[in-house]
Amino acid sequence: MGIANNQTNVRLRAGIEELYNLWKQRIEERRPFQYLVGCKHWRDLVLSVQDGVLIPRPETELIVDLVADVVSNNEGLREGLWADLGTGTGALAIGIRRILGNRRRVIATDLSPVALSVAAFNVQKYGLQVSEVIIVM
Repeated sequence: MGIANNQTNVRLRAGIEELYNLWKQRIEERRPFQYLVGCKHWRDLVLSVQDGVLIPRPETELIVDLVADVVSNNEGLREGLWADLGTGTGALAIGIRRILGNRRRVIATDLSPVALSVAAFNVQKYGLQVSEVIIVM
């Protein structure tokens, strides 16, 4: 990769052949690329994703922004209990919990055992305790 005549070496985690095969698989199976690589960049997070769990959309970031605006003007809402129904990857639960601050609770629930497993992994990945984001089925 050359930038303005300066040469920069980029190290790949996978070989060109493997990357080509992944891209070919994505096109042939019409699978989202995030499922192939197993992650989705969302806000300032890198969330684990897998088949059977919806990939967080950029538009859902607006929900976290809305919560931030609402709780900044109302301390009572900051103290309340928040719920993420159909949590999927846990993106909203994690994003809202990070905005609410310490000792606040968010309940994340989903009917899918796969989604709950992915959400629990993502919650732990970002150092949240089980009592901070409660995963329930």
